[in-house]
Amino acid sequence: MKLNDEITIIIVAYDSSDLIFKCLENLDNFKVIIVDNGNNENILNKLHSKNNLKIITKNKNLGFGNGINFAFQFVRSEYFLVLNPDITISEESILKLLQTITKYDNCAISAPLTLTDVDSYGILPEKRNIFEKNKNRISRISEKNSDFPKDEICVDVTKGCALMINSKYFKEVDMFSKEYFLFWEEIDLCRKFLNKKLSIIVNPLAEAYHNQGKSSKANFVNQFMRFYHNELSPLYYFDVKKNSFHIFKNIFKYLFRSFSYLLILNFRNSLKNFAKLSANFFYVLKR
Repeated sequence: MKLNDEITIIIVAYDSSDLIFKCLENLDNFKVIIVDNGNNENILNKLHSKNNLKIITKNKNLGFGNGINFAFQFVRSEYFLVLNPDITISEESILKLLQTITKYDNCAISAPLTLTDVDSYGILPEKRNIFEKNKNRISRISEKNSDFPKDEICVDVTKGCALMINSKYFKEVDMFSKEYFLFWEEIDLCRKFLNKKLSIIVNPLAEAYHNQGKSSKANFVNQFMRFYHNELSPLYYFDVKKNSFHIFKNIFKYLFRSFSYLLILNFRNSLKNFAKLSANFFYVLKR
């Protein structure tokens, strides 16, 4: 079997669920690099028989963006496709993404329509001044969420769960920013591409299905990690000053909520707010 040499697929796995096997079902004709970020023993033991797979690790959790950066040193193809372990995409859709990214000289990213996500694509968050009101959602460009584009469309940002990236342009912008561990790294990457006058294009004929939030197993540690970085990453993105009123307001707010939820034995919300409190403390200390 001859593998497609125009595309390399990169999957970053941490404490991955069995959904990764569904993700790999349609990837037999491509070279696939899996970054083992840890706690993947059960799935990796079942993957060694696949000849198109290369498993790499630094024996620690690098995070999402830094995991991609690590894998990029093994990429020899002109384009590479980033997939979350909880994504399902057909080979036909992958080839449609390849058609898009090769059609336009300035296309840095081509992305599918992830039909299961209402925020499949959108504009840069600073354009809508949404940081204070709703910092964790990137609004759809379409006024009506039920309306999908029928043709290729240029966007500011698209979901990081499925991205085909031009290797040359990725290197030119110095890859994913190293300060992001989880969340918002793809938004930052898109912003860097846009600053270079490069395009991010969604091809609605390429479809992907995203079992959002299920790439890793649901447990205490993983939940804390998600809440923590969901709070921390936008602070980096907006370069919030460490002595700003916004930071101190967050610290008092999350401190109050952490103890309040704990008193009424609402452990999940207490954990969520404690994680956000920790993220703000870390940001102040690091900045």
